[in-house]
Amino acid sequence: MKIVQYLLFSLFLSFGIISIQNTHAQEAANSLISSSTPSNTPVFLNIPDTTTQPILNKLIKQLGNINKSLQNLQHSEDFTQFKNLLNQARSISTSADAIVTDLTPRLKGYNQALKLLDNVIQNTGSDKNKDDIKNLNDRQKSFIQNRNDLSAKIQQATIISLEANSQVTQIQQALSKIQQVQLFTRISSPLGYNFWHEIAIHYDDDSSRINKLYSDFGSLFTKTWQDGWGGRLTMLAGFLGAILLIFILRPLIEKGLVQFTEKFIPPTRLRRSLMTLCSAIIASLTAGLSATLILVTINNHNTISPQAYAFAQNIIHQLYFCGFIFGLYRGFLAVKNPQWRLLPIGDEVAHSINILPNIYMAIILLLGIVRYINNVSGVSIIAQQLCNGFFACVASILFLSIPIKLREVGQKRIKLHSAQNNQSPDITLLVVAIGLPLFCIISIVAILTGYIHLGYSMCVWLNWVILVFSTLSLLRILLNDITNLIFDPDRWLGKKIQLLGIKPQSMEQLSTIITGVITLTTVILTIVSIISPGNFDLVVFIQHLTTTLTNQKIGNFTFSFSTIAEAILVFFIGIYCIRIVRNWLNKNFFPKTSLDNATCNSIDTIFNYCCWVVVAIIDLSILGVTTQNITWIVSALSVGIGFGLQAIVQNFVSGLILLAERPVRIGDTVIINGVKGVVMSIKVRATEIRLSDFSTLIVPNSQIITSSVQNATRGRHMGLVSFKLPVITIQQLDQTRTLIMKIMEKQKDVLDDPKPYIWVDNITESSLVMTIVCYTNYLANTDAVRNNILSEYLNNINQLSNNKSSSEKGGK
Repeated sequence: MKIVQYLLFSLFLSFGIISIQNTHAQEAANSLISSSTPSNTPVFLNIPDTTTQPILNKLIKQLGNINKSLQNLQHSEDFTQFKNLLNQARSISTSADAIVTDLTPRLKGYNQALKLLDNVIQNTGSDKNKDDIKNLNDRQKSFIQNRNDLSAKIQQATIISLEANSQVTQIQQALSKIQQVQLFTRISSPLGYNFWHEIAIHYDDDSSRINKLYSDFGSLFTKTWQDGWGGRLTMLAGFLGAILLIFILRPLIEKGLVQFTEKFIPPTRLRRSLMTLCSAIIASLTAGLSATLILVTINNHNTISPQAYAFAQNIIHQLYFCGFIFGLYRGFLAVKNPQWRLLPIGDEVAHSINILPNIYMAIILLLGIVRYINNVSGVSIIAQQLCNGFFACVASILFLSIPIKLREVGQKRIKLHSAQNNQSPDITLLVVAIGLPLFCIISIVAILTGYIHLGYSMCVWLNWVILVFSTLSLLRILLNDITNLIFDPDRWLGKKIQLLGIKPQSMEQLSTIITGVITLTTVILTIVSIISPGNFDLVVFIQHLTTTLTNQKIGNFTFSFSTIAEAILVFFIGIYCIRIVRNWLNKNFFPKTSLDNATCNSIDTIFNYCCWVVVAIIDLSILGVTTQNITWIVSALSVGIGFGLQAIVQNFVSGLILLAERPVRIGDTVIINGVKGVVMSIKVRATEIRLSDFSTLIVPNSQIITSSVQNATRGRHMGLVSFKLPVITIQQLDQTRTLIMKIMEKQKDVLDDPKPYIWVDNITESSLVMTIVCYTNYLANTDAVRNNILSEYLNNINQLSNNKSSSEKGGK
């Protein structure tokens, strides 16, 4: 039963992916072929599409609104409005592409059905009545009408997608110009009088806006508190629940996870990396949920204003970030539990920088407040610049304190520790010690000279890069630890994997490859995050990341990292399925047949080649390599094949001929160019022949096909032993013949049928030359059999000579 499942799974793997693309066409074809009367019409073809056009009309209307907004914002520098339009245009493009993807298989189904229906109409004879012919024609008209409708909708959706992509490009160019203008726009320096004079001018108006936000929250608390004991208890329960979440429930969950990892996770670095990730997730959830609980309890009557509610939601989102940062760096440093520390630093360094993640968390919260004030509250531009400059200065001072703290605890000891462990200087250490202070100093100088937006953007970008780099580094460490644990030959799971036939060396190689892929993926994601325009806007970052990973082009060839990952997955699954089927053939099927080993080997090898061709075709189809691309590649390689790869191709084709025609099989004794040996294996390029001294002769397959080869075992599949022996007299000839025959009868590898035979091969002036011939089992070593016969013969001759000498001495 298991082998049936394996075979079905292998067939599904080989052909299922390709057949998915033609599902709708095959349904139409099967329905038409199985129809005995015109009334049996495929259901999905008879129902016209009525749901797509309203969606297309809505997308067209949205495109018109975006065009009007872009015309109104031609001379505007409102970054937020342009970003909202960018999100809308990207959403329209995604929806249009989804419509094209959904309708294309149905269009193929209609085309296939119309071809089959056209054949049915042409082959309809005069024996059909007019009603049948009319029904066929009506069905054809219905199919044509539905197909044309789908084709028009696909074209319309394609045009919408192209126009939306054009708008995305236009909006991105506008955003880039706005950002460049803002970055290099200089205002009054905070060190001068003009800057603070403008602050004083707009102070009253800005204060009223901020006080309104404060009064909204103050009135909310006041209304809830004045709502009686029910409202007061509800609000107090919210605060109490938040305290319980943060200070009681979170430590309890972490303690349970520690006990779980100590019990079920081996004592490796995986414990620390897993606990660090869990700690970050738990801290993020408890921080955000506790803030949400407080907001819900103080707003139980929905009396909060929309502006205050938006501000509260923004703070809650930032608290999720802050909680994640707290848990992440808490796991990295692990001041209270050094055995769980993930970073390779000492206790003194960990204690000295332990306060920095908390300050960093506060800065991220401050960033959320600043971004909200700048984007929503409507304060003056100069007030926004003041908030931005304040945030940038605080963040720069924090980042400057990191190398200062490290220098206080003695950075030389860290370098000495690395040198003692034969470690090269870490590039991260150089970035922290040199690059980070320089970056912060440039940011502070930009703010003090009036380029506040430039300094603010630098600090926001730096915060984003630090957070993403820390998270991706943790994920890389965690995935590498999991990979090393899975493919560790000495672990329980590694021993189970070895039962599948995977050698320990192969497991180590596979582990190295996977960890390399994980590291490369981490580097790619880090680069994407660095160049992402989203910063702390997760929606924009995810959209940018998706675009980067899914729409990469090399010439006219489009690929994505997701398709590459899918192709790699199919490749490994193909290896597993091929190995399962081959093991079943060799261990279960072939032993129960009458096929010899050479035939079994040929079948197994050809089957292996065919399976690899199927896996290669599936991978190429997943990567989007069409027949046209393959033709271009083959034409490009034809010149190289004609000059440099001709011999390799010739040997490959000769190997296929050897496996199919089998003039030489494994186990045959052959003589090539005067060299005699036993065929051990027939591979793609060459054939391996074992010689009498147990060395291996590698012969190109083309040489076996094109030159003369003596096969001593072809047709009988037996070993042949043949050698010559000289004797002097006729009496010695008879004695030698009798002795040799007795010796060969005692050899277990010598066959009785056909019987051994001896004849006089030549007569010379000094001796008679006799030839001895016998046949052995095809598994026997013919050289060893011949050596045993000659050794036994010499021993008998020597014994006879000694007996003769002893008798002559006794007679004397």
